[in-house]
Amino acid sequence: MFADDTSTLCAGNSIAVTRDRAQLAANTLVNWGLQEQQLRAVANGYVRGAIEHAAAAWLPAVSNIEILEREMRAAARIVTGCIHSAPHHGVMAEAGMLPVAARRTALTARMFAKAAALPPEDPLRAVAMADPPQRLKLVTGWRQVGREALRELRVELPVEALLPERPPPWTPTGKITFNLSIGALPAGAARSTKRDAALHHLASMTQCATWAWTDGSSSGGILRGGAGVLIVGADDSRTELRVPAGTLCSSFRAEMVALQVTLDHILEHQRDAPEPVIICTDSLSALAALREGPSAQRSARGAAIWKQLLELTAGDRTVTLQWVPSHCEIPGNESADALANEAATLAQEDVMLDVDTIYRAAVRTARDRAARDRPTYPDPDRKAATGWYRELMGARWPSPLTNMDRTTAVDVHQIRTGRWSGSAQFLHSIGRNPSADCPQCRNLDCPAARCPLCGEQADTPRHILLTCPGLIGVRLRIPAVGNILPTVEEVRRGDTVAALVAAFRALQS
Repeated sequence: MFADDTSTLCAGNSIAVTRDRAQLAANTLVNWGLQEQQLRAVANGYVRGAIEHAAAAWLPAVSNIEILEREMRAAARIVTGCIHSAPHHGVMAEAGMLPVAARRTALTARMFAKAAALPPEDPLRAVAMADPPQRLKLVTGWRQVGREALRELRVELPVEALLPERPPPWTPTGKITFNLSIGALPAGAARSTKRDAALHHLASMTQCATWAWTDGSSSGGILRGGAGVLIVGADDSRTELRVPAGTLCSSFRAEMVALQVTLDHILEHQRDAPEPVIICTDSLSALAALREGPSAQRSARGAAIWKQLLELTAGDRTVTLQWVPSHCEIPGNESADALANEAATLAQEDVMLDVDTIYRAAVRTARDRAARDRPTYPDPDRKAATGWYRELMGARWPSPLTNMDRTTAVDVHQIRTGRWSGSAQFLHSIGRNPSADCPQCRNLDCPAARCPLCGEQADTPRHILLTCPGLIGVRLRIPAVGNILPTVEEVRRGDTVAALVAAFRALQS
């Protein structure tokens, strides 16, 4: 694909995005519009979906993606209600969106990993593995970008094979039971309550069975996975298994590895045993995904586990997969957890990674880089809003604002990005709050820019959240703060910012 073709495609996508963005904006009215989480979903579906259509193939060859970046920033402003002059990096972070350049790398990494996971005879894999001479030095393709992304993630080929052919939906599974409950539990139940309920439920199950306890572990939920398994036979024999799950690994993947290892061992050593099999795990997500059935699996590992389950129950044997609460001092679960932690320390380099894990790692890396690249203050007096977002949020990404009306959520986003439409200083800087002596200026020492509560300083977001004397009592009463002069770490939360802004407005009236 030539550069002219990609530029035309980029412009065409921009036109489609502009149309979808208008539909998004029509759903932001205060009285009947969508809530923020719904706006984010619509923005991802309408705007980002149009931009990323087949983007892994053509976007790496686009030399100027600023057109698409502007469209994404415009969608982020609609979601958050931020002012046009607010710093782009803060608006995108508040909307939970990555820049197009960062998404380009993640999408291309996924495409290259998918190509590498295909059979050797597949044409797309042959194209991905080829290394032809580059015709245009300034134009890069998905091969180069994908390889560089995997090299940065330290991912070595080969990649786990893609999802194989799955059995039809009418495949009988009557001998396999998924139990995701241990009985009714009160909301916020204590660990002792969960433990007693779990032990009581397990005692009601068949005791003359092969009991297996599985657990998965990963460092921070993203690195060095380990799968631990404790199998107790009907004759009280005990088998401990420790298996590494990969250098890049989610908790879900580690749990699935543990289940697969368990079934592998039982099929190899107890295939013809008559007693039922009971597998206990603390992963609700793994059991929920498997419960959908063999034809509904979205990963090769899920399909492999179902193949093992069907093979194990080909005769009269039954299998029950039972959820148990974690970290409640249930002996079998605690033993499996210890084995998983030991497995995480084993050599991980020879474990193949799957496409989803590689993609999630690429997205994480892009998010971390975008957060690290947030600008700092250009001057020591902190009189510019450019670096305010970095000072307030650091390298963190804010959580979506829930249980807030649209007006409050917009106030929170605007305060955190440094441009608040309720600030006397900001309104004066754009000529909407003139005084007799000064119709408009950006001088923070101008009398027209002073805080209407204390009159001491300009009512910048930093002044409102951290130093305004008029809000001393409010800060002291907020449980998350409890201090008259808090730090930025204590006031960055959405509910804290909302409380301070509401008090600022109320005290003015």
